[in-house]
Amino acid sequence: MKKLLVLSTAAMLSLGTLSACGSDKNADAGGSEGETKLTLWYPEGDMSPAYKEIISQFNQEHDGEIEAEIEFIPRGNKYAYEDKVSAAATSNTLPDLLAMDGPNVANYADAGIIQPIDGMVKEQDQFVDSVIKQGTFQDKLYAVGPTESTVALFYNVKMLEEAGITPPKTLEEAWTWNEFYDAAKKLTNKEKGIYGVNWTLDYGEWIIYFTGPTVWSNGGSFIAEDGSKADGHVNGPKTVEALEYLQTFTKEGLVNLQPTPTEFEDGKAAMMLMGSWEWAKLKDYPDTEWGITYYPKSPTGEQVSPSGDWAWGVSTSAEDKEAAAELLNFIHTKENVLKLAAVEDKPPARSDAFAELAEWDKEPLNVLKDQVLKTAHPRPSTTSYPVLSTKYGQAVQNIFLGGDVQEELDKVAKEVDTDIERKQ
Repeated sequence: MKKLLVLSTAAMLSLGTLSACGSDKNADAGGSEGETKLTLWYPEGDMSPAYKEIISQFNQEHDGEIEAEIEFIPRGNKYAYEDKVSAAATSNTLPDLLAMDGPNVANYADAGIIQPIDGMVKEQDQFVDSVIKQGTFQDKLYAVGPTESTVALFYNVKMLEEAGITPPKTLEEAWTWNEFYDAAKKLTNKEKGIYGVNWTLDYGEWIIYFTGPTVWSNGGSFIAEDGSKADGHVNGPKTVEALEYLQTFTKEGLVNLQPTPTEFEDGKAAMMLMGSWEWAKLKDYPDTEWGITYYPKSPTGEQVSPSGDWAWGVSTSAEDKEAAAELLNFIHTKENVLKLAAVEDKPPARSDAFAELAEWDKEPLNVLKDQVLKTAHPRPSTTSYPVLSTKYGQAVQNIFLGGDVQEELDKVAKEVDTDIERKQ
């Protein structure tokens, strides 16, 4: 019997109701006799039309042999998709292929929801290192994804020029914490209501994603490398120091604690720490001249940037592994990776796909490419990740509002270790 997957507070409280929609190799869906039927799940969204097109093409090329059917799951609330996966795991109704957010790989693998795919992925050497690392749990590969992401520092070109500030143009010149702080302080104009930097105070996954590099660059961590213990890591001295640094921005009013959704676009923030996807949205604001520079680093540490995106794995319910592997590899051909990356203007997860995108070699997108290929760091791999992410996000919100850093992170360590002990 599979272990019950614990994804989030929402997932623990409500597993939801679902119909049996797992693999049915014998059902007649209009295909020829002996045709293998495969099912896939993916959260409903902007990527749906592209995936629908890819699956349709796969079916045409494998007519009479394999027929795939993709179901797009409405998210409804933040954890609706994950809730459905939890319910399917307990009722043995998982699809053959399953999409998952990168940090959930360890949780799904440990729960027996997905199976290792070592040896099943063609051209694995073409995937960027961060994607392979994200999809690996206990030295086995469980998932791969077609796209990547990162967080970088966007800036208003005119505001920086007027302040006499020159943003770094190369990875080697990336600002240190002190240089970033000095720039933010110089760019803040409280009389005009302009903040030095904008960052989103999202309650969910965003917080651990965008603050992670500050922690890692300073030599801190969120959990032991083997995922066995959070105490001494998420509340360790290096992590505390990193969060105290970030807290300085909110304490001194360099960051708006109640920003509007378009604060940067409207010229009310001179810089913005934001995800790689933001550059496409900025094209809708032609009056705002913007650029991108690298995520700031600790004065004593290395350059680090966050990584991770949705990935595909093969569920333990998949009966025909060869057919599942055929579909998994079809989704991740160079051509399809380019197609999927173009939908949301995301960095492709294959190096050979990057090689065909000339615009990513020039300013400002070259910064995003540099980070994906050279400084990417996945979020922690732990079966208690949902608890870690949720509790850490709450703690950091409290910290930005003036809470004691050590006390808040001590609470996180206690909650995560309690969850680890409960699972053990």
